[in-house]
Amino acid sequence: MFEEENEEDWLNHDYQRSLANFDEMYERNEYIYIDSEDVEFILDHLMISNQLNKAEWAAEKALQHFPTNSTIIIRQAQVMSMTGNTNTALKKLINLEQIEPNNLDVLLSIASCYSQLKHSDQSVKYFRKAFLVATGDEKIEIAIDLAMELESKEDYQSAINILTSTIKEGFISDLMAYELAHCYEKIGDYENAVKSFLSYIDEDPYSYTSWYNLGNTYSKMDKTEEAIWAYEYAIVIQDDFVPALYNIANAYLDANKIESALEYYKKCLELDKNDPMVFCSMGECYEELANYEKAYEMYHKSTVLLPQLSDAWLGKGIMSDLMEKYTRAVQELLVAVDLEPDRGDYWRALANAYENKEQNEQALKAYEKAINLEPNDKEIIIDYLSFLAGQSMELVFEAVEKNKELINNNVTKMVLCYCHWMVGNQSESMIIFDEVLENDIILAKSLFLHFPEMNKASYFIDRLHELDESKDNEEF
Repeated sequence: MFEEENEEDWLNHDYQRSLANFDEMYERNEYIYIDSEDVEFILDHLMISNQLNKAEWAAEKALQHFPTNSTIIIRQAQVMSMTGNTNTALKKLINLEQIEPNNLDVLLSIASCYSQLKHSDQSVKYFRKAFLVATGDEKIEIAIDLAMELESKEDYQSAINILTSTIKEGFISDLMAYELAHCYEKIGDYENAVKSFLSYIDEDPYSYTSWYNLGNTYSKMDKTEEAIWAYEYAIVIQDDFVPALYNIANAYLDANKIESALEYYKKCLELDKNDPMVFCSMGECYEELANYEKAYEMYHKSTVLLPQLSDAWLGKGIMSDLMEKYTRAVQELLVAVDLEPDRGDYWRALANAYENKEQNEQALKAYEKAINLEPNDKEIIIDYLSFLAGQSMELVFEAVEKNKELINNNVTKMVLCYCHWMVGNQSESMIIFDEVLENDIILAKSLFLHFPEMNKASYFIDRLHELDESKDNEEF
């Protein structure tokens, strides 16, 4: 909305001297006539450098000499809106619009004021007016501003319409491609989001940010190989672009290509030796490799650099638990749940540590906290009910009866299948197993993993064999 300083103008018109003279006037509170062109440049400089009190004073004094200068009036209104006096600014701008209805700066400033006041409909109206007045590349920035205002109303389709129509007119930029893709993602149309980036890449194949954003969209689609392909292009173009290096490492981690992930995380550290997120992610890699000491070292470095990073404390606690350092594990996991008290998986990890430390009362409280936060989480249900089963099968039956959300869960049924079998209710156990088998065969097979005692019960093994044979016959 205001002109950026131009070095050539600065030198040619000796604006430095004008600014120095203005500073002296401001200090003495004595304004002396300044040429209007110099005033406009001084105001732009003061606004860009956030010297708003000076800018307000300069505009007020200059208007005494140039009361009808529209540029100075606009700058005064912009300063007012930047200092919170938006309604007064809006009145000045609307008055000026009556005189200069096609002044682009006026229309954009009014649109911005309405946006600041959360009057989105009016803001959209004036951005549209500005768009019609604009020419050339001005349309790109205005189309993006208009789209963002429409997005604030969650009118993503209208935002898509304005962006696509602008592109059809031959105006496009990497920011416009990003905004268009963002809108498509918001309505769940990831295929068109991808096309938005690919279309821009056809125009500018060396736009590493577009390749990077394309990779991010593929990641959201769980297309890991395509994401890696896009990130690789971003890195080829800009080999020190840390976000692409970090995200390609994450993609390799998601693909369980741990060594490749570590290679790229290490490249991130070559560019930034103190990135806590990278150390935390490396901890996850070493955890996957079952190198718990090294994983703990990485998680610890992460917490030193960023003590509020809860995932790193979680990692430390789980590693300590796996290394049978239960007291330390509990201490670290208490920090994690203090930082993120609404995460069920954090409470589950703490409950595991308490259980391993044989502090059953604390373990029960932590499991109950976890199940209340995330009643449908498979791992939490299994750990919670298995813990209760270790105390008493009756505790499992009581817990399920009290918690309505657990009753119809297939994971709960699998645990109940085990519990009924162990207390001699074999018919009930068989009925429940058949229900689970019908709904989720993979879960049914995991019965033997979670409860090895069930390997001795031939009924369940025979039922799985029968199902496998019937599937083979169907395929034949």
